Amino acid sequence: MRSASLKQIEAFYWTARLGGFTEAAHHLNLAQSTVSKRIIELESVVSGPLFDRSNHALRLTRAGEASLPIAAELLALEPRFREAAGGAATFSGPFRFGATELVALTWLPKLIVAMKRDYPNVIPVPEVAASVDLFGKLAANELDLVIALDPPQRADFASLPLDTVQLEWVSAPGFGPELDTIPLGEMARYPILSQTQGSGLQKLVLDWAVANGLQINRVVQCNSLNVLAGLAAAGLGVTFLTASYFGPEIARGRLRVIRTEPPIPPLRYYAVHRKGDVSPLAERVAAIAQQSCDFTARSLPRD
Repeated sequence: MRSASLKQIEAFYWTARLGGFTEAAHHLNLAQSTVSKRIIELESVVSGPLFDRSNHALRLTRAGEASLPIAAELLALEPRFREAAGGAATFSGPFRFGATELVALTWLPKLIVAMKRDYPNVIPVPEVAASVDLFGKLAANELDLVIALDPPQRADFASLPLDTVQLEWVSAPGFGPELDTIPLGEMARYPILSQTQGSGLQKLVLDWAVANGLQINRVVQCNSLNVLAGLAAAGLGVTFLTASYFGPEIARGRLRVIRTEPPIPPLRYYAVHRKGDVSPLAERVAAIAQQSCDFTARSLPRD
């Protein structure tokens, strides 16, 4: 009697999960013909079809639907067995995760060092982008973990809270109001320099500001915090940045902090992964992120 192999079960699981042979092949880094062959072999072992191929859209048969949760359990047990037998070194290969620019500018190197310490054979593959883009890739199985603001409320996402970050309004010393503390509504008198659409910082801060009566006069959008700081230092407008990260520029008189009543509230970051993943690695790395999170750090210290 022939037995099903884990490779065959893996091909079946990801084809069902992602909805097609091409998508499964891309995820597993295999040729589509290899994925199809493994599924055909598995169907031969179980003596029946697992997919209904009569329509254009690939659908599970009743046997396939009944088998899918068991396939997930088997695939989840495999890394647990390897870890029990061989330790953390048994986790290997690329780990794809996303982070926003502020994370990359501050504690991303610390996170990667901790990942390599705990899982030396894992290859971190970070992607830095806007929150909306990263969460879209997480939903599409193109990333395994996302570290960002404002995660979408999805039943298939698990969110681990990290630290909060405090933003301040900043401008060039000779630009903006004379007083260092003003009512929030007075910011409408000045151009606002902000990040582009899709940024969690941009959305949360500007949505909060509008809800508190600020009429936005926005003239420049840019997806780089460092560039926004440079534009503000050049006297082109007011932006919102982390005073802790840009402390050297503030201390040297290139930027000034403008406080408002009410102030910008603290914004919390999250490490988000899919609940249904068969590998526990994303959940483990999320816990490492919680320990590594430090928005006062600098990924490249300045003199």
